[in-house]
Amino acid sequence: MKFLTKINRQYLITISILLLFVSVIGYFVLKTILTDEIKEDIFQKEYAIINEIKTQNNTPNIYPIIETKLISKNMIKPKSYKEIFIFDKTENENEPYLEYTNTVKINNKYYLIRLRHSLIEADDLIIAISLPLLLLLVLTLTILFFTTKKINKTVWKDFEENLKAIENFSFNKLNNLKLKQTNIQEFDRLNKTLTTLTKKLTTDYNTLKEFTENASHEIQTPISIILLNLEEILQQDLQEKTFKQLVTTINAVKRLSNLNKSLLLLSKIENKQYIADNKVLINNNIKKKINELSPLINSKGIRIHNKFNGDFFININSELADVLLNNLLFNAINHNIYNGNIYIEIHENELTICNTGSENSLTNKTIFNRFSKENSKSYGLGLAIVKQICNTHNMQITYKKDEFHCFILKIVK
Repeated sequence: MKFLTKINRQYLITISILLLFVSVIGYFVLKTILTDEIKEDIFQKEYAIINEIKTQNNTPNIYPIIETKLISKNMIKPKSYKEIFIFDKTENENEPYLEYTNTVKINNKYYLIRLRHSLIEADDLIIAISLPLLLLLVLTLTILFFTTKKINKTVWKDFEENLKAIENFSFNKLNNLKLKQTNIQEFDRLNKTLTTLTKKLTTDYNTLKEFTENASHEIQTPISIILLNLEEILQQDLQEKTFKQLVTTINAVKRLSNLNKSLLLLSKIENKQYIADNKVLINNNIKKKINELSPLINSKGIRIHNKFNGDFFININSELADVLLNNLLFNAINHNIYNGNIYIEIHENELTICNTGSENSLTNKTIFNRFSKENSKSYGLGLAIVKQICNTHNMQITYKKDEFHCFILKIVK
């Protein structure tokens, strides 16, 4: 959830709660005020009735508003208020009234005075007053909400632009991170910190990158010299034991050379030094790669089964596409059995490579780890490189096994 969205949502919730609270409080305040006014009116009527009884000895009765009668002393009732409902024949419904009951002593006689005041007018008045006030309050808060939202959007505009600049920043680009001044102290302080940090990280990245490339190059040079000298010695007349030791050493040096190249390649992929500048058709590259590896395939008597059900395009650097397919196919060949099978199936946005092979305990989580081992046989860096290429090119690679060992490559949408 965006920060501004969260602020606006909290603001809207607060306004809604406030509006509900103010509406309820306002309703009861208005009702209390009007009830006091009604009681004041009842007191005035009671005073007039008492005066009429004293002067004219008359007990007025007007149903259902006024009810007065002479009572005995044992029928005296205390002063009280209560809300009642009286059926109105004209409206054919019960209507609410506030009923006042009191007993007064006039000329040594006791009179029961019962006065009633309709609450319909009071309720109508409450609605007439509260509804416009409520609408005015809603309108005011709505205008305030959208005004605040607009102001927040304007204030955070520069922050959003700087955020996009940070998202698009890459160590491979020569330009330093440039952030816009916002004239807001906290944001500008954050921009300054990020600019300083990215400059330091860029310097460290370039230093490490240069060191890695130089180290790999410097290591490769003596390795090449060692291989050249060992191969020259191999041409000489040697004892069988010495010959075998020499061959073993040459193979170890070649593995060291390949490992050095793989580590350098993996480092470049992780640092995103390859630009996805081509739209590669995997179908054609698979056919080309099978032809290149045909001597190795034929030496193990492996049969290839192709099934192309659509075109699979990937936006990727051509060199990395070659490495990706080479490592997947080489893995299917190297870990296959003699006279085994490789099944290649292509759909739109999906490539599946399955091969026969011996049972192993590796899973989708462990097989892509560097130098994963099974039965003392290492998977080296090949699948780790495949995984890293997929991670940096919007692809997903998964491993599953049942009858065959399968690697499934998909475009992540």
